[in-house]
Amino acid sequence: MNSRDGKVRVGIVGCGAIANAHVLAYLSSPHVELIGVFDSDGARAEAFAAKHGTTAYPTLQALIDLAPDLVSVATPPGSHTQLTLALLAAGCSVLLEKPPTINLADMDILLAAESESAGSVYVVFQHRHGSGARRAHSLLASGALGVPQVAVCETLWFRPDSYFLPDWRGNWAGEGGGPTLGHGIHQIDLLLHLMGDWDTIDAKASRIARPIEFEDVSMAIVTFANGALGSVVTSLLSPRETSRIRIDTTGGTLEVEHLYGYSDSDWSWFPAPEEVAAASNGRDPGMATTTHGNSDIGDAANPWAVSAGTDVQSNHAAQIHHLIDDLVAGRPHETTLSSTRPTMEFVTALYASSLERASIRRSDLTPDRGFYHRLDGGLDADVVGRRLSVH
Repeated sequence: MNSRDGKVRVGIVGCGAIANAHVLAYLSSPHVELIGVFDSDGARAEAFAAKHGTTAYPTLQALIDLAPDLVSVATPPGSHTQLTLALLAAGCSVLLEKPPTINLADMDILLAAESESAGSVYVVFQHRHGSGARRAHSLLASGALGVPQVAVCETLWFRPDSYFLPDWRGNWAGEGGGPTLGHGIHQIDLLLHLMGDWDTIDAKASRIARPIEFEDVSMAIVTFANGALGSVVTSLLSPRETSRIRIDTTGGTLEVEHLYGYSDSDWSWFPAPEEVAAASNGRDPGMATTTHGNSDIGDAANPWAVSAGTDVQSNHAAQIHHLIDDLVAGRPHETTLSSTRPTMEFVTALYASSLERASIRRSDLTPDRGFYHRLDGGLDADVVGRRLSVH
């Protein structure tokens, strides 16, 4: 990084809604100099720049010519690859809004370009960066919470028909995939971050109600490398919105439930009951029982309770501040393009399993398969429509 006065020189490409999360995070860091923005819609770029006290540039090259250290790419997913290739060719580092690409082929193109560039590629998966996930990841990795056995991952959100009015939404060409790729990927990434490698996926995706080319609901059963089983549900038809991950281990139950971002208070840890107490489970079905423990007990022997520290919410600022601090200090930042490939593999396998109506192993996702190149597998639109139909 060639920062000046200890500051990271930052540009932003794309001035739509999600760019606001990027710019506010950058402006709240004392280590950032926001040098300019670019959007293919010049009027939008000018309005965005005026609002945030920076300069709009008429072309991407004009922004590149300023030699930024880091550029956020906050454009529709289908444009990520070409923009990132241009930035890497100029030696710029890139922070890609999720999803990083719309297929594995593009991801591998970027990985190859990154290996030849002075720049690096990072991906926005902010749920890895809240204090709750950091504690959970560390405690699960160390074995302090026991061995994971069962996992539940839910993204139950609601988007009306009008959400898909922009011409790049609701179709494979613009978004690359449906809510599994564009919405559920947040929780899927956090699940994999906590659970580790996965082996197989059996999935069903359906288009039930929305006027779109892909699914509005998907469900999957996943087998993890350690033998644990999990279920993953993504929906845009769920009026009471929630985002939830639950992991049952040999030591207890770890759970986080929130909507678009969590705080420490959204996490809970319920230690497994003693054998004598557990022996009475289910003897009085339908009767209320007391819980056997939670994260608020404060027991010194409770690894979750004693690991508590400063509460950091899982928003863009959490990750961007972490990234900027790493760049200033010359440290590697862990949410790299390569570290997010398993998440894109998972999403790809879910579509492949649903549309091929078969179990998909991680090892099946090779360049000779259609799903490596497109999440609809390159199948005819009529075939995709029939296989997503619930009728």
